[in-house]
Amino acid sequence: MDRSIIDEYEEMIVNFGAFSYSNEKMAAILLINEKQIAIEMEDKNSDFYRLYTKGKNMRDYVLDLKLFEMAQSGDLKALDEFYARVD
Repeated sequence: MDRSIIDEYEEMIVNFGAFSYSNEKMAAILLINEKQIAIEMEDKNSDFYRLYTKGKNMRDYVLDLKLFEMAQSGDLKALDEFYARVD
């Protein structure tokens, strides 16, 4: 994929990962061929894949942090959910 596309849409690609968007949805938003997205997502060394994965990991971190904070304040349901996520 063209490096300028990656640079221009870096934040969006990270957000795609955070939202677990499909290749089809990402292609429609970026107005590019779905095949190109599939190629990028299969290449674990591509910048696109790296940014998408960063978004997924950031989402997990934010959710875990919020659940942990809620559990610390005595929310037992949050505590159960937190332990289910980290196991």
